[in-house]
This record gives sequence, C-alpha cells and structure tokens, in this order.
Amino acid sequence: MQIFDRLSLGPPAEIADARPLRGGALVVQARAARAGNVQVYGGAELARPDRAAIRVYRDPEEVFRAESLASFGHKPVTLDHPPEAVTPETWRGVARGHVGDEVLRDGEFVRIPLLLADAEAIAAVRAGRREISVGYTCDLDWTPGTAPDGTPYDARQTAVVVDHVAIVEQGRAGPECRIDDATALRRDLADAVARALTAEAEATRLRTEHAAALAEREREIAALRAPGALDALAATRAELVAGARRILGDAFDPAGLEAGAIRRAAVAHALGEAAAGLDAAGIEGAFRALAAAADPLRAALRRPPDALTPDALTPDAAHAAMVESLRTAWKAQPQGAR
Repeated sequence: MQIFDRLSLGPPAEIADARPLRGGALVVQARAARAGNVQVYGGAELARPDRAAIRVYRDPEEVFRAESLASFGHKPVTLDHPPEAVTPETWRGVARGHVGDEVLRDGEFVRIPLLLADAEAIAAVRAGRREISVGYTCDLDWTPGTAPDGTPYDARQTAVVVDHVAIVEQGRAGPECRIDDATALRRDLADAVARALTAEAEATRLRTEHAAALAEREREIAALRAPGALDALAATRAELVAGARRILGDAFDPAGLEAGAIRRAAVAHALGEAAAGLDAAGIEGAFRALAAAADPLRAALRRPPDALTPDALTPDAAHAAMVESLRTAWKAQPQGAR
C-alpha cells in the first residue's frame, strides 16, 4: 500500500549547516520519520473510503528495522509527490536530488542526509519550504490496540519500504522533524555533554558514599572479631535490658529492638510527654538516671550504715519506714515554705 507521511524540515530560516558541494549542489540533514506515535490518515488514503479517519501506529520495531532504514538510502528527493512510484523510467523527470546512505536512528526519529542537486529545489528550501513527505509502501495489520503512551489505534504498519522523499508546502507531523541548523546541533550536543557530566558526578558521589559505608562496615566487623568483643556486646545488651525492665517491668520484651529504641521506650514510660522533646543524648542520660534510681541494690547501698538493719530490709519494716517518712516529711521543709 502506497502511503505519504508529511514531516517538517524546520522553520523558514537560513540553513546554517547546509554544505554546498563543488558545482552548486547542497547537502542538508533532516529528521525524516518518527516512531512510536499514532498518525491519523483519511480513510481514502488507506483504501478504506468507508471510514472518515484511521489511526495508524508506527511501531518502532518496524520503523527502525534494518531493512526499513536501508530503504531510505539513495532514494530520489522530489518537489511535491510524483503521480506514481518512482521508477527508472520516471526518475529523470521527477528527481531533484537523492537521499544519502548515512541513515541513522536519532532517538525516536530517523535522520537522513538530503543531497539537493536542482536549482529550483535548493531555492525552495532556502526560501522557507521546509516540509517533507515520505512516500513509501507498507503492509497494515488491522488488529486494533493501544500505543505505549495510551493512544488507541486502528492498525499497525509493517514491512515499511521507502519509495521517495518529497519537499512539500505543509507537513503532517509538525516542527519536530526538520532540517537542523548548526546552532541547534551544537546546543543538542552541549546538552548531551552536560547530562553526561551530571550523571558521571552523581555516579562518583554514589561510589564515594558506598566506599565510605563499606569501610565503616569493615571496621565494625574487625571490632567484632577482636577477642572478647562478642562477650562484651552481650554483657552490654544484658545490662541495658535489665535496666529497662526495672523501669518497664519484667514483662518487657526487647526482641527486635535496637538499644536506642529500648532506652526511649523506658524513658517515655517514666517521663510521659516530657520525653518527647529529648534528643538521643538526652534519652541516654535520662535512661541511665532512671535505671540507677530503680536499682534496689544501689538504693540499699546508699543508705546510712546504721539504717542497714535486718528488720529494715523486710517488707513490713520497709512499709513502716515509708509511712513514717511521709508523716514527718513536713518537718524538713524550710520555715517559709509552710
């Protein structure tokens, strides 16, 4: 099936990267096809007069297929479309130049060099005619579907073979497919270099952070391998859990909790909302004070020697002492505080 796709060669301005050849011919670069998009054709264009419009998906696998790309090479460049496919018999009457063989993929586009060998064609391009229309044949797979960007389509192109590239007044695909000037090419190159440098800097930062983290982990592993290191860690953990249980009760289960989480749970239990404003250092200091105050052995050792009588350590004696202490506590207050 013969199809014409119109694509923009660019704004009507001087073609800065045009390369004149000896003898007056002109070589320009153009984006000639776009892949991965859905284009709308009239039904009559696709031999379906029963339909007003048909959405056709240009599958990248087909557009960039090696045979499809190669079919651009050395095909004639024309002014407007000839009435039929270009053949050796009609070449002389319609060709105004030809496509070079350096056909490349450029992102989602196909980039081709155009050699314009006709004075009228060169003048038309310099005067602002920057639209091209690719004439080609293809097969249509009429299985409907949805493009990756979510656009529905009615058919899909396959077996694309280029016949000619025509310079026309108005294109179908807009300014993205165009003859690029040297300034734009340099800008694109500079942007690509900047992106590459940014990516390299980010990769260097990540490598540095990874190396630092790895070195820290190796130091931790080396410390654990030292004689008695595991025993010391176990003793420290046991002391921490014992202190937490003096505050939280013997039912406290520390499984899966890190040291910081254990200390914060104990301090929050003892101090309530006052613990919310404490940082890690404050939590650690509060935990040590609370755990020490809750240690009955330390409390007993801090009593005066004459208070450490056998009866004083019995539950009944301890209760009586507490009641007496509360009853006479007012006597210890300063004179002005009563």
